[in-house]
Amino acid sequence: MPHNSYILHINSTTGICSVAISNRDKLIAYKETTEANSHTEVITLFIQEIMNEVNIHYKELSAVSLASGPGSYTSLRVGCSTAKGICFAHDIPLITIPSLDILASSCVQFAEEGDLIMPMIDARRMEVYTAVYDHEGNKLDKDHALIVDGSAYEEYVDANITHHLAGNGAEKTLELLPQPTIKHYKHYSSAIYMVELAFAALQAKDFSDLGYFEPFYLKGANVTKSKKKYF
Repeated sequence: MPHNSYILHINSTTGICSVAISNRDKLIAYKETTEANSHTEVITLFIQEIMNEVNIHYKELSAVSLASGPGSYTSLRVGCSTAKGICFAHDIPLITIPSLDILASSCVQFAEEGDLIMPMIDARRMEVYTAVYDHEGNKLDKDHALIVDGSAYEEYVDANITHHLAGNGAEKTLELLPQPTIKHYKHYSSAIYMVELAFAALQAKDFSDLGYFEPFYLKGANVTKSKKKYF
């Protein structure tokens, strides 16, 4: 692998529009906004601004990485079409990373053996998109939509286990878990957390098919309650 391996990262999972550039596994530039419904207007401008900041051309990119969902339908479409357009135009491979994997990776450095990581993306009303991970960021179940009620997390409650929560859906669940066992991080779905995962995918040449890839929407019709137990 060449000494310079630039990757452009695009994360439009939620209301935040976030882009970044890394060289190998190091973040070197990023730009984002929390202004609602601004993705269409700002995403290409942000990308060009950070490309100019780093002073590279698209042809120098080793890959484009995209947060692939679940998340907001419209926002995911904007990010996907932007990433695909760049890849098609410049013959660049596409790396796709599940949105919950990205959030989970933002907590790994704080977790200890035996802990659980529970990223959550706000869906609507009292629903979240979520999955459960071990302390190293290995996924223990599938991405699923969860109705947040009094029994939603009863299978995870254990006074001897620390639960690491992150994402814009986490606030809905804070009262459902014993407070001494919670570590709540105000991490949001951002391109800055994609760097290491994308570089690992680049090294493994784990690319998505440009012609067939579609975002993973995980629409509300698939809402279920997790029945798996891990202890």
